[in-house]
Amino acid sequence: MDNRILIALGLSFLVIVFFHYIYLKLFPAPPIEPTTLNSTLSNSTVSQNNTSTPQALSSKPTLPNNPTFSERSNLPSYAIVSPKYNATLTTSGVRFNEFLLKEFFKDRSQKDPVNLITAASYSLPLEVYLESKPELAVLGYNSNSPSKVILEKDGEKELSFYTSYQGISLEKTLKFKPQSYFIDLKIKITNQSNQTLTDKLLLRGAFAPFVDGTKYVFTGPFYYTNHLNEVKLKNSKVEEYVGNLKYLGYEDNYFMVAVIPEGFSNASLKATFRNLTDTVQEFILWVPVENLKPGEVASYQFKLYMGPKKLEEMQKEFPLLTKALYFGIFDFIAKPLLYVLKFTHQFTHNFGWDIIIMTLLLRILFFPLNHISYKSMKKMQELQPVIQRLREKYKDDPQGLNREVMNLYRTQKINPFSGCLPILIQIPVFIAFYKVLLMAIELRHAPFMLWITDLSAPERLYIGNLVIPYLGGIPVLTILMGFSMYLQQKLTPSSPDPMQAKIMLFMPIFFTILFINFPSGLVLYWFVNNLLSIVQQYFTLKLTKK
Repeated sequence: MDNRILIALGLSFLVIVFFHYIYLKLFPAPPIEPTTLNSTLSNSTVSQNNTSTPQALSSKPTLPNNPTFSERSNLPSYAIVSPKYNATLTTSGVRFNEFLLKEFFKDRSQKDPVNLITAASYSLPLEVYLESKPELAVLGYNSNSPSKVILEKDGEKELSFYTSYQGISLEKTLKFKPQSYFIDLKIKITNQSNQTLTDKLLLRGAFAPFVDGTKYVFTGPFYYTNHLNEVKLKNSKVEEYVGNLKYLGYEDNYFMVAVIPEGFSNASLKATFRNLTDTVQEFILWVPVENLKPGEVASYQFKLYMGPKKLEEMQKEFPLLTKALYFGIFDFIAKPLLYVLKFTHQFTHNFGWDIIIMTLLLRILFFPLNHISYKSMKKMQELQPVIQRLREKYKDDPQGLNREVMNLYRTQKINPFSGCLPILIQIPVFIAFYKVLLMAIELRHAPFMLWITDLSAPERLYIGNLVIPYLGGIPVLTILMGFSMYLQQKLTPSSPDPMQAKIMLFMPIFFTILFINFPSGLVLYWFVNNLLSIVQQYFTLKLTKK
């Protein structure tokens, strides 16, 4: 391989490593263009005069003080036991005290289930209240439902709660399903006063990251219009969106909470987002309640999703929610790759072997391109002595040297870019696969073999009481990956340029250091890819000698 190509590939990989950060800086989300609509919403007419860009919230809702933990513990609570989760509702606002995912754990070594309630001191999800009556968010509710609900295999269960406050009757009904992370939420407002009610119904949630993740994957609030919008909040500034809204929520690397309005058609809704602390972010969905006359009832329906960012689960009741699992600009490549990984997993039952199979399939797919590249590099290698003589002859005439080198390429029918083009074509596939390995929940805590017990975490081999500063254990797979790069380099043509030769000598060391704290699944992919490259280069060189 021409050494310049290897250098270009190394620099390309640096771009990939910092891809998410650079992309967001250079290509910010497109400006929001909300619409102004007049739509009927469950006995309410929505009429908003909207701006065309996000803006600071003109008036913040007054939020009630949350009851302390001890105060909440004295209130009646309701337990929901599902095959997929255990949840507890407090009657203070009918909010979740905890939501434990049975199939997912905070840490591989400790079997503590992931809890989606991560900012209890700021908010218990989901708070439902009127803008003019924030006390409704934590008001005590009554219920005739059983205090413990066990969801059987095929049975759905509903829990209904009701309360009254200052001429307003509020009823909340939640429907739980045994084989789904979706929850149906129905809210019914009755105007028991003597005056027409015009207000805003607010649904509020505040969350911190559910589990430790990577800084290369977005964590925070989001909303979906005709595309996914990740809200990157700055300081304490409140961001606002007004327009057509399919859903909104909060996500981290692997899990999410989403609110999906139902029955609003193309109505214009408002969503606001803000930082409460460095790690806690808030989202609020604002739904108009307009011209509700005395004695009238307005009903609103929503779906909640509280669970993993897993395509099979997200598409069960609302397929558009799968768009929230976004692998970047090459998402259209990444998702088919994920499907192939999961398909082969049905037979191997080991995602480590699935990564190896996927790497092999990609090598087969790009075999013709790589073969052309290696043949071109071989021809370039054969011309190196001639090019070196031309450099000596035209050392004081750069233009003459370029002219003669191009004439030489033309005479020998060599395209100097043919070795690099196949690599450039493969870069989008590599970026997509890199994002899959970084974000797919299927690989979280997935073991491979021997000392590699988690493909989503860096690998370390621990021997006795040996502890290496900074590293802990020995990154065996990463060292093997670096050695495979060294072997691959030995099969590539050496550069007559001393500076290029020094850079190429440093590349395996550089990549080894770079990969030390990368997920072991990504290191495994790169290692196997290097081995397959070595095999293909070896046989290509053998064939060209015949």
